[in-house]
Amino acid sequence: MSIPNSTSSKLKRRSVWVIGAAALAALSSLTWRRPAEPARLVPLRIALPQVPHAGLLHIAAGREYFKAHGLGVTLLPQIHGKAALAELLAGRADVAAAADVPIVVEVLKGAPLGIATTLANAPDEMAVVARRDRGIHSSTDLQGRRVGVTFGTSGDYFLWAYMVRHRLAAQSLTLVDLPPNQLIEALGDGSVDAIAAWQPVRHGAESALGDAAASFAAPDAYAQTFNLVGSSDFLRSHGDVVHRVVLALLDAERYVRAEPLQAKRLLAARLGIEPYALDPAWQSISLELGQRQAQLVTLEDVSSWAMTRGYAPVQPVPNFLSHIYLDALMAATPERVTVVR
Repeated sequence: MSIPNSTSSKLKRRSVWVIGAAALAALSSLTWRRPAEPARLVPLRIALPQVPHAGLLHIAAGREYFKAHGLGVTLLPQIHGKAALAELLAGRADVAAAADVPIVVEVLKGAPLGIATTLANAPDEMAVVARRDRGIHSSTDLQGRRVGVTFGTSGDYFLWAYMVRHRLAAQSLTLVDLPPNQLIEALGDGSVDAIAAWQPVRHGAESALGDAAASFAAPDAYAQTFNLVGSSDFLRSHGDVVHRVVLALLDAERYVRAEPLQAKRLLAARLGIEPYALDPAWQSISLELGQRQAQLVTLEDVSSWAMTRGYAPVQPVPNFLSHIYLDALMAATPERVTVVR
């Protein structure tokens, strides 16, 4: 029995539709996938000062290197490293960036701190900036003068090292404790005759005074290091997080080497200053990770000074090797670790 043409055509059209629908479904199953859940970023709070020495942290954040390594970083900007360290000690930050001096002071006071890596080295960036119009033309002219400095910081230690280098008795200067953001103003309005400052405060003071500025450096009197620091417990229990931070900072370091002009502009923007104002610091600070044996010697020297200044109880000089955390840097770039252990 034959099938009428009209019925046959309907069956053919239906077959074609079924086959086409099946093919489309099969194709869809091959090409469509449920969107992958975004990887969860590990939260991390970093307290850091608005200074060039913390440049690798600022650049890593600006270039999203932390995010690339799975970290959801919250930056907590502070006026200087001592303030950033205070955030860490208060539990408001997981890690902080600070110079070696405030770290040593807190260790002597009993804080269980560890240094995960250095962030920058600055052997010759600080200076005493004085007013020529007050008759200060040499180091000896500082005797009997008021000198502004931020107590308990690298600027404070540098001033002491400068005085030792030039044989200035401690009692021959009147030291005035000022936060970094008030040093330039105090020098300009005559509240102090000189200041001890790091970059970019030093550059700002020199620019504000112009020809009336007299700057006295002390090359190699103090090789400052800026460091990434955390509690010893945090560094030990969050090794993977610290390792990711180090990898992000190494990315930032490579960017600084490959694109120095763009890196400087990015850092200047994040610090809220013009690129030209960053130039002196950019030329004198080495943004580089490391754990060097020489730093242990500096930490010991700083501890003796801190006890003499009364910033910490008198005690035997600690073994600072126990406050150096080597694992993250050893895993990422072992050649940067020269600490004898």
